[in-house]
Order: sequence, then C-alpha cells, then structure tokens
Amino acid sequence: MTQQESDFCELMSRIRSGSEEAAWELVERYGEQVRRAVRRLLNQRLRSKFDSLDFVQLVWSSLFRARTRLDRFDRPEELAAFLVTMARNKVGMEVRRRLSTAKYNVNRERSIEEGKSGACMEIAGRDPLPIEVAIARERWEGIMEGQPERYRRIIELRLQGHTCQEIADSVQIAECTVRRYLKRLSRKTVG
Repeated sequence: MTQQESDFCELMSRIRSGSEEAAWELVERYGEQVRRAVRRLLNQRLRSKFDSLDFVQLVWSSLFRARTRLDRFDRPEELAAFLVTMARNKVGMEVRRRLSTAKYNVNRERSIEEGKSGACMEIAGRDPLPIEVAIARERWEGIMEGQPERYRRIIELRLQGHTCQEIADSVQIAECTVRRYLKRLSRKTVG
C-alpha cells in the first residue's frame, strides 16, 4: 500500500467516525474536481437558475449523510470517480426536470424583452373575479343595511381615505366616536 493510499484510508476512517476536521479536509481535496464536473455538465440555459455550488453542496450533503458507505473506497481515484458520478446524477436529474417536464421547463420561459419584440404577450393582472365582485357587493350591502345615515356617511368618508378627524368634522361628532364606530364595525365584518 502506498503512502497516498494509506493517508486516504486513514482520512476515510476519521470521516466515518464523525471528524469535522477530516470532512473539511476531504472537501478541500476533492471540492474543485466536483465543481468542475458540475460546471461541465450544467446546461447553459440553467446557469441563470442555479449556481454550480448548489450542486456541489448537494453532492457533499449526500456523501456525508451516508458516511458508513465510505469504507467501500480503497483508493482516492475511486472516491473521485464516485463524487463525479454523483455530481453527474444530480445535475442530470435537474436538467431533465427543467428541460423535459412541462411544469418547470425553462424553454417555455420568455423574457420581457422577447415579449415586447415578438407577438403581443398579455400579462395577467390581478383583477377581481366576477364572483369576488358579487361577494364584495353582497357584504357591502349587508354592512350598510340598517345603518343610520350618519354611520353610512362615516363609512363612505373612510373608504374615500379621510382621516378620523376629517370625518368627525364633516359629520359633526367627536373623533373618538368615529374611531369607536369604525372599530366596532371592523369587528363585525371580520368576525
């Protein structure tokens, strides 16, 4: 057994026993190989979505979660090949997901600039649905029903954005009365 293989076996033993120092040493030794493998495999269209370090961290996370399986590697080259294969698998899964499935397919994405120059793309707004308008109108009528004219005026002024003091001056009542009424009304509508 060479000195390099002996050092490697000792490092693997320390990692299996849970040594953080040994884990960092392993990351330092093989991290660049894993990163290069990820960069080589990561599709150009996905580089705006993922950093290569995202996949590198996934590889290390998977490896350290299964520390007991590290005893199957006798030589550093075997571990390096295993790490590159893990990187290939993790990148490959995400590439397939992002380029093949309809839900996450990045090929379907269009930039705003493409939308301006190409066919007219209409961006959906968040206008209320007809059913939401009907429900709101029904609630409004329920709130206003049976209210004295003065209270109706308080509600209308508040909806127009007036302050409690402005409402009090307009309706000719105390500001604390306006606040109390609005507080009571909000409890009724929420509860």
